[in-house]
Amino acid sequence: MSYSEYPHSKFPETICDLPNMQDASATLRPVIEQYNEAWMNNDTDKMAALTNQYPNLTKSLFNADKFNVLLDGVKATQKFFKEEVDEMILTVAQKTVGINDSAEGEDKKRNAYSAEKTDYLTGVTIATNVEIPVSAWDENLTYTYSSDKILENDRVNVFFNSESMFHAAKAFIVVKENTGAGNFVLKANKLPKSALNIREIEVMRKDG
Repeated sequence: MSYSEYPHSKFPETICDLPNMQDASATLRPVIEQYNEAWMNNDTDKMAALTNQYPNLTKSLFNADKFNVLLDGVKATQKFFKEEVDEMILTVAQKTVGINDSAEGEDKKRNAYSAEKTDYLTGVTIATNVEIPVSAWDENLTYTYSSDKILENDRVNVFFNSESMFHAAKAFIVVKENTGAGNFVLKANKLPKSALNIREIEVMRKDG
């Protein structure tokens, strides 16, 4: 990853390799004087010829190209710290303590889950006090509850309140499997005699 708006810098993908500068030596000073004279005369051909003939000349020249490399490097560093460093610290912290919600193979032996995944593995309540009137059951004796908190492979547990447990048992109500994301389906063997109350709907996240 690098920032396209700072084309002279490859940070943070790679560290910018800025060329070192050096003070002009005694033998190079006459060449620099020739270069400056060519610059004053707008003789770009002479300037190019001198830099080709004396490669060390560029180490003593501070020009727009070097300044742009330096400036883009500074800007890229500032942007990284402003926008990316929090995410970097979080990633480092997770790897340091072994947090990986998608660990596989040998990594499972030395891994800890995040609190969020642990909650879903042990069960998270997504709804309480849900009323199911008798009229809510369709002709196939099914009742569909919709929620964007239910993912495709979640396991859904339904807990009826004490007054509804008897009627739910008499109707032989079960939670159907593999009904897709965003819902779960209750299936009854016969129509309940009265409205039912779900005390709590709990989701356990198989895929984390």
